Amino acid sequence: MGNRKCKERSEISDEAVLSHEERHCLQRMFKSLCHDHSACSKEDLREHWQHSMERGLLTLFEDYFFKSDPEKSIYYDTFISLFVKLAKDPCDEKVKFMVSLLKQNSSDGALTVSNITEYVKDIISSYIIILTVMDHIMLKSWMTLGTEISDSKLVLMAQSLCQNLEKEENVEEGIARWFGLCSQFQKLQTSFLYHLYHIPQEGMTHGDESAEYCLFPLCKGVPPQHKLVFPSVLKVPDVLFVNTLLPSAMQHQWRFCFSTGIHGESFAKMLGLIVDKGPTVIIIKDKNGNVFGGFASENWTVGPNFQGDEKSFLFSLYPEMRVFESTGYNSHYQYLSVQQQTLPNGLGMGGQFEYFGIWLDAEFGKGHCSETCTTYRNYKMLSATKHFEVDHVEVWGVGPEFEKKDTEGERPSIRERDLEAKAMLQLAGKTLHSEGMDDNADEA
Repeated sequence: MGNRKCKERSEISDEAVLSHEERHCLQRMFKSLCHDHSACSKEDLREHWQHSMERGLLTLFEDYFFKSDPEKSIYYDTFISLFVKLAKDPCDEKVKFMVSLLKQNSSDGALTVSNITEYVKDIISSYIIILTVMDHIMLKSWMTLGTEISDSKLVLMAQSLCQNLEKEENVEEGIARWFGLCSQFQKLQTSFLYHLYHIPQEGMTHGDESAEYCLFPLCKGVPPQHKLVFPSVLKVPDVLFVNTLLPSAMQHQWRFCFSTGIHGESFAKMLGLIVDKGPTVIIIKDKNGNVFGGFASENWTVGPNFQGDEKSFLFSLYPEMRVFESTGYNSHYQYLSVQQQTLPNGLGMGGQFEYFGIWLDAEFGKGHCSETCTTYRNYKMLSATKHFEVDHVEVWGVGPEFEKKDTEGERPSIRERDLEAKAMLQLAGKTLHSEGMDDNADEA
């Protein structure tokens, strides 16, 4: 027994890759897991983990520990080796371990795209399961709105994350390239393992509550009267997919701004609620059922010029999940204009006038998605048809609360305070006679 213990402890050289806090948390968890004994049985592990992940993933982990001898017990060093190999090791070592882990249950010892996609789906699903078991405030803020965990969306998300693997002639050789480029899955797998092994990550404070780090954003700002029946097209995997694509500073919270299900089909109302709210995520559903949108990385302001920067991107959520990032070819990221005589009036992202990647017309209810878009890489038409009818639109402010920089001591004019009223006047073709008067006063 002593020889077996020494052999198992030699599987990792030491705990040098672990911080003092990580080491303390792992020791405490193992002690609880094996009921103060020196070793952990398969039954102990299953009892502790069976409610925290998908059955297929639990079987995979159990086989790693116990396949050679189901009756044996494992010691501390072996127990933490799974965490170290998948969460702490360098990228190339993680890939080697993942390959060996997945091949151990393959009938012919070969690794396929299907094997990896199923593993990715189980990691995503298990991440949601473990946060649900924890009653994590971030995920809970979405679940209480009735946001559903859709199995079909879990499949779409896994397929999206694995799409580049399908282009590889040799999957086993290509998995290293795929893993190195798929930062979304790297974040998901690492965060899941930290939660599974009860190791706290950097957290955030919300009011009087503190929340452990999570890849879901905190949902804020939904009117209380709409919380029980919130008209969103987003599913839980949709929120996770889009949020993990955002810049890290924008991932902590989403603030509700606008929904046609609450505010009605009014471009003026939407404009009044999204201008000067900072970076936003826009989601659109067309009458054919396609769901798509974009991340606007800069504050929306009304004007005849394009705005934004290369952090912006477009995405599809149904019938497939895809992201289209900046090509750097042009800077046509955001456009918002009303009451222009020679330029289009509405909201656009990407492309060029009359050929936007996404376009919502100021005459609310219709829009278009161009068949090509040079602003975003590998773009494909997002709507079911080039010209579409709007079924639903919602807009979320993301990241820290946006603070508009006003000149200290100045009192904003009524035009600046009521953007919706201003937009309605402009859309109605009314002339704003006071426009520019503030500038003239400054010059005087």
